[in-house]
Amino acid sequence: MEEMIGFVMGNKQRIRVMEVIESKGPQPAAKIAKFSHLTAPITGRVLEEVAGKGLIKENDGVWNFTDLGIEVQKELKKRA
Repeated sequence: MEEMIGFVMGNKQRIRVMEVIESKGPQPAAKIAKFSHLTAPITGRVLEEVAGKGLIKENDGVWNFTDLGIEVQKELKKRA
């Protein structure tokens, strides 16, 4: 868990993407880019990085938390 929290906290773009999914719910990449004020290529890279750690997943073009992602986001909120 600590490793995952460190992974997300180590990059402001990852934090923003996780916060958007938490506040807005499951979203397509284009909406996540818009809400996080990141470019589409950066958003795509961040989504792939975070998905690679098993924190989020894509289903029919919509990104959402995995169970692990929910737990990590809860812990991040406590530490904010």
